[in-house]
Amino acid sequence: MYVDDHGDRLPPNATIQGSSRDGWIATDQTWVAGNAWTDTTTTNIERGVLFPYNQSVQIYKCPSDRSTVRDLGLIARTRSVSMNNYLNDDPDPADVNCWHRYSDIRDPSPSHVAVFVDEHQGSIENARFLIRQPGMWDWGDHPATRHNHGCVLSFADGRCEAWHWLEPTTLAADTMSGWVQGLPGIVGRDRDLKRVQACVPTVPIR
Repeated sequence: MYVDDHGDRLPPNATIQGSSRDGWIATDQTWVAGNAWTDTTTTNIERGVLFPYNQSVQIYKCPSDRSTVRDLGLIARTRSVSMNNYLNDDPDPADVNCWHRYSDIRDPSPSHVAVFVDEHQGSIENARFLIRQPGMWDWGDHPATRHNHGCVLSFADGRCEAWHWLEPTTLAADTMSGWVQGLPGIVGRDRDLKRVQACVPTVPIR
């Protein structure tokens, strides 16, 4: 519906970069604002450009997510999902490293492009889910593992799928404390990384 109302343009997915986990913040013009690790209320969800299309804050959080704000055990977090960084990560139309319009999504097709990813509680902060390019054997952001060693993803054709991870390097995130970023995969043959990387374009897009 957002795409239909905005001349085929995808919702912005932009980020202010930081040097620590609390410094990576989704901008005010993005599909959701703020930082899922630090936000104590749903205000930044409600400020996002997608909220008018479904005003239920519950859809932004996995019911199985038991994480808390800043991992202090006091306030439940409000968001579990992030958006594929190749979907309008840089809203400047001149940028060639991400899709800006729905009609741009052709290779791979919308049925193969992940949109929302249930992100690991140790990884999530800003609005985007960073996926490395094919051939890079490490994770940027990390997917959740809380559903029988897997997570749920939605796709640009409107459907959702539950994916279950196969590699011990992917599941190693559950043994870590603190900020989970850039975990190494299995060089040359990581089945989980290959599957996720099949959801993104080879850049530059044009």
